[in-house]
Amino acid sequence: MASVFLYHVVGDLTVGKPELVEFAETETVEAAIRAIGESTEGGIPVWKKRSQKSVIENAETRQKRFVGILNSLDIVAFLSADGCLADQENALKTPVSEVIVFNNSLLKEVDPGTRRMIMLFVLWLIFVMVEKS
Repeated sequence: MASVFLYHVVGDLTVGKPELVEFAETETVEAAIRAIGESTEGGIPVWKKRSQKSVIENAETRQKRFVGILNSLDIVAFLSADGCLADQENALKTPVSEVIVFNNSLLKEVDPGTRRMIMLFVLWLIFVMVEKS
């Protein structure tokens, strides 16, 4: 029973997750609105463009390229500013880099072995709960 419970809890954290799509900081607010609407998450990750497409990145380079996460509240706050209300067409053509708050600490690289550690922790936790009852 515990192993089935463990499998479903931990397995659901990773199964079916789509590949992380890179939304460039040079894209427009209008494109960001469409991307957020199509996203299954609450926001979209925004990135600086790669210097070379074919080069494999290490974690440090990837962290430096990450700008932050843009969500619908950021867009609404930007579009409700006086300047944007006066010229809505230009506001929609504004690059996302002028809207997003830079915060590359939101990107966390997870070690592939982390999943096993979580499984062991949950198994231990279930064992402790069964022992106490």
